[in-house]
Amino acid sequence: ESWKNKCVWQPFYYDGKCAEYLRELGFTNVIHQKTDFFEMVEDKNFMSSVDLILDNPPYTSPSTKDRILRALVDCGKPFVVLLPNTTLHNKNFRDICSDTNAIQCVIPRRVYVRKSEQENELPFKYLIWLCYNTNLNRDLILL
Repeated sequence: ESWKNKCVWQPFYYDGKCAEYLRELGFTNVIHQKTDFFEMVEDKNFMSSVDLILDNPPYTSPSTKDRILRALVDCGKPFVVLLPNTTLHNKNFRDICSDTNAIQCVIPRRVYVRKSEQENELPFKYLIWLCYNTNLNRDLILL
């Protein structure tokens, strides 16, 4: 609830519909544009306007996932990203997110992914919302 009036950046564009879904949930200040994540996360002027990074990043390869996580941690902003739960077991993840006090997880029973070319939502299991520096009321939230 406390994030709904903050500036939320969704850096991974896909079909561009994600911002609409957040606005439907009551988020009032969402940035969701087709830009290069790695360029924007380095742009100090842009990042000064961002309060929270929230998205489903591409995790097409372990190196891509590691590069994204490192950029997120290094930028210093709170973030929430959807990742496979096996990420938590990965040595690189533990090296990148070394401040374990900053890590919180929201574990849904199932995540529904909307893709523009498909009529119905797709259910996925074994995904978590990895939260970093978000200061949620609990470190582990089971939905």
